[in-house]
Amino acid sequence: MINIIGLGSTDYKDMTLRAVEMIKNGNKNYLRTKEHATLKYFEKENIPYESFDYLYVREKSFDEVYEKIVEFLIEKNKEEDLNYIVPGNPLIAEKTVMMLLDKTEDVNIVMGMSFIEPLLKAVKIDPSKNMKLLDGDDFSAFDIDVNSNMIITQIYNHRIAVDLKLALGEIYGDDYEIFLVTNAGNEDERVHKIPIYQLDRTDDINHQSALFIPRKEKGVTIGKIIKKLEDSREFSDVRFDERILDDIAENTIELLKTMYELNREGYYYYYEILEYIYIKIGKNRQIE
Repeated sequence: MINIIGLGSTDYKDMTLRAVEMIKNGNKNYLRTKEHATLKYFEKENIPYESFDYLYVREKSFDEVYEKIVEFLIEKNKEEDLNYIVPGNPLIAEKTVMMLLDKTEDVNIVMGMSFIEPLLKAVKIDPSKNMKLLDGDDFSAFDIDVNSNMIITQIYNHRIAVDLKLALGEIYGDDYEIFLVTNAGNEDERVHKIPIYQLDRTDDINHQSALFIPRKEKGVTIGKIIKKLEDSREFSDVRFDERILDDIAENTIELLKTMYELNREGYYYYYEILEYIYIKIGKNRQIE
């Protein structure tokens, strides 16, 4: 049995009683990383452990690190029960856990508090009003929903900060304010409310950094454009024939190519084009 144990996202005071019991059950403890505030508890209580931090130095990519961890745990589990210990909640933003669940059913999950709760406390936002979680290390601008509150994890180095700044600026605008939160829930928690263009200018980024992007109250999406078109009653007669879908596809592809080139060359951001289209539907209407 592999006991997958979540340490919570802060220090040992927020560990669950079940997690404390499990790490003291006599099984060997394997930590994905020692970079966590609860390590002091292991040392204080003389709880033996091994960590996989050496793999982060030795391997060429995170994917290789995760594969090595999973291979080791599965092989070791053939000999004995063991504890695999991860930061936060094992089921939130933990790739090795997902990989283990794909390869074996011989697991027991002990939940911990995720980083989401202290992050939301830090920015004082109600998550019930639509929220989406993305991985900054596996990020696509097309996953962004401007009408949702966005949390982006894994903002652990300058390269990711630069990539995110460029992508988010095209969607929200360079001056849109976001929250960079580092060490959420810990005594040294830091919350920076900054415009997007400053994201790569801060030095306060580490493995416990995340972004919170408030929903854009007047954000325009394709869905919102279609809804306004329906409400406007600005319809034209359509004569159906077998080529109509091909015609729509060809015309739309050409328009999208034009939008892409305008964005790539710096003439207009995507959000500016969508807002202009929205305004043009029913010229006397304003963006809601």
